[in-house]
Amino acid sequence: MRLLLLALAFVLAGCPSGLEEQQHISKLRVLGVRADPPELVLVPDAGLPATTLTALAVDPSGAAISMRYALCLDLSGVPSATLPCPGTAGLDLPDAGPLAARLDLSDPRILAFAATADAGSADGGGIAAALDDGVPLLYGFQAAAGDARLDGFGTLTLRTGKRGPAGVNPELLALDIDGGVSAGATVRLTPVTAPKDDNSKRYGFTFFATGGELSSLRSTDTTATGESAPTWVDWTAPDAGGPITLWLVVRDGRGGTAFLERKVTVK
Repeated sequence: MRLLLLALAFVLAGCPSGLEEQQHISKLRVLGVRADPPELVLVPDAGLPATTLTALAVDPSGAAISMRYALCLDLSGVPSATLPCPGTAGLDLPDAGPLAARLDLSDPRILAFAATADAGSADGGGIAAALDDGVPLLYGFQAAAGDARLDGFGTLTLRTGKRGPAGVNPELLALDIDGGVSAGATVRLTPVTAPKDDNSKRYGFTFFATGGELSSLRSTDTTATGESAPTWVDWTAPDAGGPITLWLVVRDGRGGTAFLERKVTVK
């Protein structure tokens, strides 16, 4: 019964990520949050699942960055951008290392909240069906660096094992650059990934840089009609020399995320 209440409590907690999308990085930003594993899958007799959240939080100023995460308690639908989560509308998640936190559904605070959630008149069959399909859990985060603060939201999927075990995150191996990086030159940036665990996944890539011009914020490896697509984008280096940082984020459309950073020197 507690498990059913837990599932129902989160059925309506869907929310877009709220992350900034501009490709030029000039201030504190959170470019992505990776969950490991990327799904919470209920396995009979295995206890409630857990995951570790880790942010790609960046600040070109070099200021030290801290992250705070919370499981949000708002069940009304898509929350307001000003929802205090972390804060009074969330359960703070324990630290799990640099820029990371642990979300464990066996946490007594989460179980207590789920046990007091209003189950309404929903029947167990409806809840079970929703769990088979997967229900979203909403979490909030706050990044801080010096006087700067940045808030955002993300979602995780809670489901049964009917569709199989929890998915795995993509693996980014490199961000290839097809030539030397000289002032004002245009080069091609190509993501390199490990083989997919499931060939039906569609990878979407997002590119960021502290300088120069990117021809596109995003690329994908699969078109809307299911055909292969080129994943590269062009980057034009700034006219002035010096260090530049590039970031690449990949998402597989099923909660899986990976990211990497590459530093280059424009000559």
